[in-house]
Amino acid sequence: MKDGKFGFKRVRRRFRRPLRTGMGPVEAVERILIQTQSELGIGYGEVAPWPGFPTETTETAIEVLHSAQGSLSHLTAVVGASPQLPCLAAALSSCRHWDTIAAFGGSLPCAGLVTDDPQDFAKKNAAGFRTLKVKILPETTIDDVRSALANFDGALRLDANASLDLATARAWLEFVRSEPRIQFLEQPLPVGHAGYASLGTAKVALDESFLTPAGLEWDGPVIVKPLLVGDWDHFLAWRKADATRAVTYSSCFETAIGRQGALWLAAQDLATSAVGFDTLGRFEMDGRDRHVSGPEARGALDISWDQFWRDLT
Repeated sequence: MKDGKFGFKRVRRRFRRPLRTGMGPVEAVERILIQTQSELGIGYGEVAPWPGFPTETTETAIEVLHSAQGSLSHLTAVVGASPQLPCLAAALSSCRHWDTIAAFGGSLPCAGLVTDDPQDFAKKNAAGFRTLKVKILPETTIDDVRSALANFDGALRLDANASLDLATARAWLEFVRSEPRIQFLEQPLPVGHAGYASLGTAKVALDESFLTPAGLEWDGPVIVKPLLVGDWDHFLAWRKADATRAVTYSSCFETAIGRQGALWLAAQDLATSAVGFDTLGRFEMDGRDRHVSGPEARGALDISWDQFWRDLT
């Protein structure tokens, strides 16, 4: 067992209704669940790429896993030497820390995700959410957001998913900076757009433009997706050294394995704001969501992870 071994399963999850973002609808996602066996015991992790983020694809991850032929040491060496494989690095980090992750039963305040369903604001308000995330869709106007603020006394976050041009981003940002209850405008421009230099960092949060801390040239807020951020030990060391930066942790619609690990990682950051994990109940019933939804995102202590793994098809 000294070398360690691993197995993996590939699953496809289809949304009940397409998830609309500023970059277009997402109808389904593919995930890779990994089980490791080593001197540390049994561990679990999840590879969960998300559209618009410059990570490895599911196909690339599958190729790397096949090439390692079940050898955990070989897989660890390849991933450790390949910064272009952040999803696999995050998954292996989860496996290494799994004993601690599985024992995590804490809770974090959770921001509600508002879709294009006109009833969503009322539903989230009634459920007790105090922070809501609103997607800026092609038809969304500033007046729409003003109306939302008039009917909700909590805080809002706006997410453009890199869909705006510079002039439109400036108009939205002027509005955001004038509204105390709007926390930030998330990823207004495409990844690498030169316009970020002129927008400034105040109330601008990078999401698609922030993947891992390596080479980051941005002093403002960032959105961290734990399953995309690369090696978790490296990330935690960076966070400890940059503890005053505004950081928000966010889901990439992972299964229960990825969610448990992601919430554990977010909970290591004592300065984090409400996490963006209002993602449960959005897929067709496939048994891969096991946590409880609501304005508190909680770790789950009542899941048999071995049984969860065996139930995967």
